[in-house]
Amino acid sequence: MIRNYFKNAWRNLKRQKWNSFTKLFSLSIGVVSIFFISIYIHQELSYDKFHENLSNIYKLNTKVESPTGNLSLGLTATPVGDYLKSVSPEIKEFVRVYKEYGSHSIKYKEKLFSEGETIYYADPSFFDVFNFKTIAGNSATSLVGPNKIMITERIALKYFGTTDNVVNKSILYDGTPFTITGILENLPPNSQLQFDFLVSMDTFYKNRPNVDQNWSWFPMNTFLLLNKSSNLEMLNDKIKNIPQYLNGEDNTQKYVVSIESMKDLHFSEPKLGELGTKGDMENIIVLFVIGIMILLLAISNYINLTTAQISIQLKEISVKKILGALKVDIFKQFMVESVLLTFIALIISYGIIVLMMPFFESLITSRFDTSFLLNPDIILLIIALPIVLVLLGGIYPAIKFSNIKTIYNHKSTVQKNKLFNIRTSLLVFQFSITSFLVICSLIAYVQLNFVKNKDLGINTNHKIVLDYGPNSEIGNTYESLKSELNNIAGVVSVTFSSHVPGQMPNGVTTVIKDDKGNDRTGEINLTLVDEDFIKNYGLHLLAGRDFRTGIADKTSALILNNAAVKAFGYSNPKDIIGASFEQWGGDGKVIGVVSDFNYLSLHEDIGLLSLKIWPNQFEKITLEVQESNFKNVINNLQTKWSSLYPNIPFKYYFVDDNFNNQYNKDQKFSSLINAFTLISLLIGVLGLLAYASFWCDRKRKEVAIKKVLGAKTVLLIWNFYKEFSKPVFVGFIIAIPLSYYLGQKWLQNFAYRFDFNWKFFALPLVLMLIFVWIIVGTQSIQISIANPVNNLKEE
Repeated sequence: MIRNYFKNAWRNLKRQKWNSFTKLFSLSIGVVSIFFISIYIHQELSYDKFHENLSNIYKLNTKVESPTGNLSLGLTATPVGDYLKSVSPEIKEFVRVYKEYGSHSIKYKEKLFSEGETIYYADPSFFDVFNFKTIAGNSATSLVGPNKIMITERIALKYFGTTDNVVNKSILYDGTPFTITGILENLPPNSQLQFDFLVSMDTFYKNRPNVDQNWSWFPMNTFLLLNKSSNLEMLNDKIKNIPQYLNGEDNTQKYVVSIESMKDLHFSEPKLGELGTKGDMENIIVLFVIGIMILLLAISNYINLTTAQISIQLKEISVKKILGALKVDIFKQFMVESVLLTFIALIISYGIIVLMMPFFESLITSRFDTSFLLNPDIILLIIALPIVLVLLGGIYPAIKFSNIKTIYNHKSTVQKNKLFNIRTSLLVFQFSITSFLVICSLIAYVQLNFVKNKDLGINTNHKIVLDYGPNSEIGNTYESLKSELNNIAGVVSVTFSSHVPGQMPNGVTTVIKDDKGNDRTGEINLTLVDEDFIKNYGLHLLAGRDFRTGIADKTSALILNNAAVKAFGYSNPKDIIGASFEQWGGDGKVIGVVSDFNYLSLHEDIGLLSLKIWPNQFEKITLEVQESNFKNVINNLQTKWSSLYPNIPFKYYFVDDNFNNQYNKDQKFSSLINAFTLISLLIGVLGLLAYASFWCDRKRKEVAIKKVLGAKTVLLIWNFYKEFSKPVFVGFIIAIPLSYYLGQKWLQNFAYRFDFNWKFFALPLVLMLIFVWIIVGTQSIQISIANPVNNLKEE
């Protein structure tokens, strides 16, 4: 009997090819969507769980409280970890991690590489706290002593082409010989710490004497490994009462150290200096809802198209009942058809997943760890998925078909044209989901375009950056190099700095003396620049003067932005000109004030900024180049650079791109929303096209009779449009509250955002209506203009 059920099911699928294809496509894409969303969510929720002692690992943070505002740092001073371990039996071990910023040259024989952002310094206790796997070398001794470096497997293959016999080889790191002491497995993608190079902390101390006694500089990410029986309350008391941060000489600035569990690190509030990228639980929830919506959209498509075929199979079912078939037999027949279709869809889904995995990883710029799929619980869920799909998509149609009466009466089966019959309700549900995704996609698109096109108050057009990294020799001779670069055809201007727009400057304590001699202390950002930075970036001076060439302004002159001036208590920028300052071991006079400009992302309000000349701290060169001659300029620059600095890689990027990189996380989320919106539209298009085809076909004789009675073709087409516009309007209205709420919540992440009001919803509504009218129009126009005689003579 089961075999006959499958035979009949297969015949029905073949007989209704378009209908079957649409249902298969909808279910397959729905499964693929829920798979990719699930794997993305799992990766986000599994951050750092591979560390065996994760529940006992904690991180220290520092909050700097000053009159100019509070600064939340994911960092500590260098000696904090040592001190806390000496007074706290709760701490089993601690490790400090320092991230190297900027560009660094690494050379092996004749091979020259530029590396940055993935270079960490760490204490030898690194492997006592964390569980990163070593494939060569001794992790216990690899980070002991100066000029020792460990690399990942990826870097070993990149530099040497193999991981064999790499340990003890020597490389030049910024011109200094380093010994490779170990090779690590490539780091898991769900690790908060992401590095390719691990340098011994003794190297850090060697180049920075007495740093372990400095309690007011915060370079370190400090992690604690606590004993399992540790008392967190007692440890918190010790952290809050670090003697060096109590009753300091400067009562206007306070340092408050706090502790945070590493389990919560990925989704906690972002802090300056933290390692890795942050997740967003709200985005996770939104994606989960979207995944469920797409799956339900696919299932509702299946139900709608299945029930739409009821009038075709009514006679067949009636005949079967007359010949003795029971309700349960009819029910089994349609459930078997549902099972067959679902399993075919799952096979198709598997193929799509395999083909789409590289594309999806490139879409979110991250690779996936799929090993969790072998977990018994996950395997159980995968097995349960077909059963759930069969139950959700098959039960209602099977019950509806099995309850058909033995004596077939066509009139009794024709549904009245009600707004909320079953099939129309499913259409409303589908349109509400599609409308929600379209609105969300448009919100993300408009906002990201808004922030990318907003006037930043700074000129970044046609500017490229040569990033040469820390090199005091280049910095101290920057005037001669600037002259060399200015002589290259196509170079409009040249300026040196420590940072460029889009990069977080150094945070430094700054003391300003007012006209009465009182000190005003605050933590503000510092960018080190040359005399041409303000002019070349198009900054506007509100008061005072620009830097001048010569010895006088080097390290002893300071320019502030207007936000910093206000934070120090001056309402008029002119009043601060001439005020004495102390900053980062130097002093001098405030000589100018520039208007505020967005040097960081529009997620935040404009921060407090100071500009000062300090040549040996320069790391970047900004060149404005002629767009029409760009390729030649780059080639000439590379030739000149290679001749002047053969041991420093030629590395360049656009200032605009560097600034826009701050929105990578938002762009990734927007790409996901766009991808799943497109998927929902594809499901909707196929479902609506199949349903419209069936619905219009049922109206064929009705339209023919109306035409015979004198109805105009335009009015007949309009009636079709009206019928399908109703569920669009209702579905769109249902989608508005949720999409508005979530849209407003997401936009709160930006200090600057587009004007999101009721007018915004007009565009997606019009798009949805046009989308539906095009699909329905292809069917309705064909029927409305046809010869009524041909339609009336059809059975």
